[in-house]
Amino acid sequence: MALTPVDIMHTEFNAAFKGYNRPQVDAFVQSVRQALEDVLKEKSDLLRKIDALQDEVDRVRKIESAMSEALTVAQKSAEEVRLNAHRQAELIVQEAEQSRVKTVAEAQQEAGKYRADIALLQATRDRFEAEFKGMLSSYMEWLQKHSSEEEARSEVA
Repeated sequence: MALTPVDIMHTEFNAAFKGYNRPQVDAFVQSVRQALEDVLKEKSDLLRKIDALQDEVDRVRKIESAMSEALTVAQKSAEEVRLNAHRQAELIVQEAEQSRVKTVAEAQQEAGKYRADIALLQATRDRFEAEFKGMLSSYMEWLQKHSSEEEARSEVA
């Protein structure tokens, strides 16, 4: 059974022959009551402090948990960013390679066209030269023939 200051205050002792000194007992009871009251008050204060500290511990644990979750999310986000950057870099490299291949193919195709144009121009030049030489040869023959006839007419006249 728990003893309270009120219990101590209302406790009465029977008088006995050659008993204790009543004023001393009353003073002692008063001092025990006060000590018990102080201890109970201190206990109550300590329990309130324990509750406040427990609340603070709970709050710190919640903060710690939130920070841990935030750190986990940040780590996952950083990993995702790194992976996305890596994928984007790979895509850029692939696009650059495809662009290079396309550019080389276009350049080779254009070079082929230029070679065909050059061959056509050379063939046209060769044909022109042949035709021009043929025409010059015809004119030369005509001039020689015409000059010979003129000379013959001049001698006859």
